[in-house]
Formats: sequence, structure tokens, C-alpha cells
Amino acid sequence: MKKQSRYIVPNGFTALSMLFGFASIAASAEGSYVIAAWMIVWGVLLDKLDGTAARLLDACSDFGMEFDSFADFVVFGIAPAALVYFRLSEMAIFQNEWHNWMVAGIGMYALATAIRLARFNVSEPPGSNKLFYGIPTTVCGGLIALLFLCWNNQGLGEWVLKGAPILMVVCAVAMISSVRLPKLKPHKRLSLNIIQGSCMLMAYVLAPLMLLPEFLLALEVSYVGIGLIWAFRHGSDFLDELEEADLVAERIRD
Repeated sequence: MKKQSRYIVPNGFTALSMLFGFASIAASAEGSYVIAAWMIVWGVLLDKLDGTAARLLDACSDFGMEFDSFADFVVFGIAPAALVYFRLSEMAIFQNEWHNWMVAGIGMYALATAIRLARFNVSEPPGSNKLFYGIPTTVCGGLIALLFLCWNNQGLGEWVLKGAPILMVVCAVAMISSVRLPKLKPHKRLSLNIIQGSCMLMAYVLAPLMLLPEFLLALEVSYVGIGLIWAFRHGSDFLDELEEADLVAERIRD
């Protein structure tokens, strides 16, 4: 019983994340778009917590991995799609000639989320413990929610929202692509760990208080931008090092 109890914490974070996803969908359907967007952002924070808790408690399991994928599909696939769909449906242009295009773009996003999650449930590419292949669903869902919150805070016109279906398609392509992005892991350099830890701490303070989505958006964009540049310049060398390490390990076992 004690051995099984350690799984409660990480799976509890996953369950709460899924509930936020369902609540976000309901809020979007009711027209409460701001709280719906924040719930997606909270799901991003919980997604990081459940993995961290599982590793710290030695509570990784096949069930937890599958459960996490279901939660991710709800929170970062369906909830952002619902947010965009219900908000754009209020605009006259998407009630008429552009309605089908809007649905197609949002549908591509939801479908790509499912494909990405299923893809990595059955296979792990080399270096997947250090690198993401394709932009994670967590990042794309958080990006859509934060962009909406920034749009709302800044009082930008509805004309900006006309580009939302295109953004959904771009995110869909990014999720199922093979571009590499480094995962947020401890570094050898103390200064980088301090910066990374400080940014994450601020995110965990600001998001629950529903403050400064502009700052949170800047953090996410910076992470993706810097990470893609690093992967473009060093990703191949990093994979070569991993392959060499695997060969050495095989020789030692033999």
C-alpha cells in the first residue's frame, strides 16, 4: 500500500490538469474566455509538476504516462481549440464565408495534438530525454492562451483575431514537425540554473494570481526562440555525442 501511495501525487497533478481542461472548455462555451485561457496556463504549470513529482518520488509508470497523454490532449488540444472556436464564432466574418476555414484550422490543431501525443507514446527518438522533437503540445497550448490574454489586456481590436486560424495551423505543423527543442533541465553552469529557476519561480507565482500574461508570454517565446537557435547550431553534435555514449555502453556490456 505504501509503495502504491507514492503514485497519488503525480497522478493527482495530472487529474487536476485534466479537470482544468474540462473547466476551460465549459468556460469558453459560456463566454468566459479570460478564465478559460488562464485555466490552460495553469495546466501548463501542472504538466511540469506531475513529471517532476514522478521523478522525485520514483513514481513513473505506464499508467501515468498514458494518463498524462489523455490530460494533455484535453488541456492543450481541445481546450485551446474551444477557446478559439467559441471566441471567433462571435465575429460576423466567421459566421458566414470564413466559418468553414476557421473550423478547418482549429480541427487541424486538435488533430495534430492527438497525432503528436500518440506518436511519442509508441516511440522515443534518440536523445528524447534531453530534446523535444517538434514543439510540445504544452508550449503550443500555453502560447495560444497567453496570446489571447495579452490581446485582451492590451485592448487590441478584433481584426487581430482574424489571424487565429492561421496561428492554429502553424502550431499544428510545428507540433508534428521534427524541429528540435532542448528540454528544461539542470545545466552544468550555475548561472544558467539560477536564471532558469528564477523564471520558473516567477511563472508559478504570477500565473495562479492571473497577473502579467505579457511577461509569461515573453518567457515562453524566449525559451522557444533561444532553444531553437541552440538546437540548430548544436543539436547534431549533441546527438552524435549520445550515439558515441551508447556505443561505449554497448561495448562495456559486451
